[in-house]
Amino acid sequence: MANPRQANVSDHDYDLPALENSFEKEGTVFDGLDSRMDEIQTALKRFDDLEKKLEGIENRMDGIGKSTKENTENIVKLQERVEHLTLENKELREKCLESERYKRRWDLRLMGVPKKDNENTREVVLGILTRVVPMSVEKLRDTVDTVHRLGKRGAVNNNMPRAIIIQFAMCTVRDEVWRKSKEARVCKEMKIYFREDFSKEDRAARAKLWPMVEQARRSGKRAFLKEGYALIDGRKVMLITIKKQNKKKKELLLFSGRLVQLCC
Repeated sequence: MANPRQANVSDHDYDLPALENSFEKEGTVFDGLDSRMDEIQTALKRFDDLEKKLEGIENRMDGIGKSTKENTENIVKLQERVEHLTLENKELREKCLESERYKRRWDLRLMGVPKKDNENTREVVLGILTRVVPMSVEKLRDTVDTVHRLGKRGAVNNNMPRAIIIQFAMCTVRDEVWRKSKEARVCKEMKIYFREDFSKEDRAARAKLWPMVEQARRSGKRAFLKEGYALIDGRKVMLITIKKQNKKKKELLLFSGRLVQLCC
């Protein structure tokens, strides 16, 4: 009689192909996990590199912030320095202009004297001055310092001969010549006249202030032109130039302490 256990599969018998197939699948899964772990490690390394780069950027930003703060402080200091130098420059210009005005108070300009060939300008002027003030030629020689024509040789201004500048050694003699020249016969006969010697800035200011002086006189007010300003009924009127932000200049009148728009 046959043994019944031989007809059935033994408890220790397994489906080996199935097991092998299962192990192969599990091995494939593990290989995929290993590959995934490698990708994760690579990503973590990239994150570490990015973190270091961000840290470097933050350090550079901190340095830029400090530099910006220092530059801002330096700019503020430079602006203060520029304002100080601008004010100092303005004061120096005013002092130079006042010094030039003071020097020109010893000068007179003689206008309209024809130019002759090989002329001795000094002797020509001395001859005219003797007819303006009651003073000998010898004394005038001592009181008249230098005499010469202004401008370039051959230059003609509105068919007028070049002006002659006279520098006096004594201001009192200069003032006497200036006063008496207005009624001197020699000036009328020769059609010549004297002018005070003003700087370029003062001439420009006087030209713009003169219409106001004329209008004030027509209104019965006492009005005079001085070196760089006008006097109207004892009140000083000056021309002030202001530079605007667009670098354009604006001219105002300083009248009795008040700024007034200059009418064109």
